[in-house]
Amino acid sequence: MNKQHLFLLIISLLSSCVPQSSITVTNVNDVNTLGNSSCLYALPLSGFTVVVTAHHESFIPGPYCIYAAKYLGITDAMTKPYEKWMPTDVKILPYTEADPDFIFSVSRIRNARLSELIKGLCLDSLILLPGDFVRRQEFDHTLHVISDPLSFTDLSVKRNFEADKGLLISENLPDSIHTRLPVSKGKEKPAMKTTEQKAEEAANFIIKIRKRRFKLISGQYDYMPDGESLGRAVDELNQIEAEYLSLFTGLKSASTCVKAFHFIPESHKEIARIILSRFSETEGFVYSEESDAKPLYAEIRDLNKTKSLDGLTLDPEKSQQYLLYR
Repeated sequence: MNKQHLFLLIISLLSSCVPQSSITVTNVNDVNTLGNSSCLYALPLSGFTVVVTAHHESFIPGPYCIYAAKYLGITDAMTKPYEKWMPTDVKILPYTEADPDFIFSVSRIRNARLSELIKGLCLDSLILLPGDFVRRQEFDHTLHVISDPLSFTDLSVKRNFEADKGLLISENLPDSIHTRLPVSKGKEKPAMKTTEQKAEEAANFIIKIRKRRFKLISGQYDYMPDGESLGRAVDELNQIEAEYLSLFTGLKSASTCVKAFHFIPESHKEIARIILSRFSETEGFVYSEESDAKPLYAEIRDLNKTKSLDGLTLDPEKSQQYLLYR
């Protein structure tokens, strides 16, 4: 990869474009005012955007998971919740922006050839005009939820408590001519069903759905829907069965998280390495250095392809009459 901070290449416009006194190029950091500047440009600085996409999966066990084998024969129902994160894609996007140390003011630029040359340098990204000083691509740190939040709301098709089974016992003798009214007792509070009782009811309901679906598909009902109506009825039964099965097998939720990181490599290093973030298989993107998450590195190597330009220098007496580009 080319150096991020390339050495200045110099082009003299004095002999080919205009007389020596026609332009003045000044670094804006060296003056307090831009004066009569007719053009402002900057040398480009190379930066990189690293876009990391991660897949996130959550799981919560069903409230009846421990009874899945007993009532439905499902032996692999998970009983513990978990969170899983996994990087799925990484993109490195280069960009250029204005180098704050090399912003130049050009004065007395009226020659048409010089103006065209500046436009050409700009099109080749050798210099940047003010409208392009910031070229960094902005990315929102987004979390795209693929499925609905995890929750169980439909736990049963029956009441959540036992019906009052208390019976009043008659005290009448079989051969008595007198009838004694039963003693009125206070109404007892209905007993709440246990989790296993509700699990058994949900399992029975699943089996009932499967029976009805089989009869529907095999045409065993006196009145049968046809065409699109039959397909819609089967789909509804499938959806209800899936919802009730999740009470035993649990629910999974998936999402995609996208993070963007911007950095500018240090030009004086042979290998520039930066920690963009830290990543955990259970927590995702983590920014605390105390975390046990693994760091995400970006590494840039200098291939020294511009080593031969290290010796180039500017003539101090003529430097203000040169148009510099990178």
